[in-house]
Amino acid sequence: MKNISTMRSLPLLLALLGMLAVGCKTNEKNYREAYEVAVAKSRESSGVDSTIYARIRNSAQMSELKAGNDSLPMRTEYIGYTEDGGASRETVKRYNVVVGQFKQVFNARQMRARLQASGYGDAFIIHTREPLYYVCTATCQTPEEAAEAFRKVKDDKSIVLREPLPFILRPAHLAR
Repeated sequence: MKNISTMRSLPLLLALLGMLAVGCKTNEKNYREAYEVAVAKSRESSGVDSTIYARIRNSAQMSELKAGNDSLPMRTEYIGYTEDGGASRETVKRYNVVVGQFKQVFNARQMRARLQASGYGDAFIIHTREPLYYVCTATCQTPEEAAEAFRKVKDDKSIVLREPLPFILRPAHLAR
């Protein structure tokens, strides 16, 4: 007798659980509401991100490098030298053409290998304090050399560039 009453109440229990599960599911409307709340909160804030990474990013100085008639986007930042990245304090010059930026060193290494296979044998990796890993195709001493290297990567259809790339990176220790 017990088994029959349990069997009769089982479908009712399953239906109740199903309704609860459906009621708790997230949907596009819930995501949209959460997004709008987050956007509203960010507008209310002072606009300055308080994370250490935002402070590091904001410390990078944006400017333009003048080379003849060219005006190239340039960023000045403190850099470090990535292990097995192909660069050192002795080899990196004043102006560096950045064509890739990654949060994972693995991805930067893959891009460097592809660039080297495509004829950019001197490609190298450096990193910022965040760290962001930058893949560079050239390091140059003069603005004119940098402009030429910049134009070369800009015209090379085999390199996929997304904003803000490419840009010139000037190591902060060489900006004096």
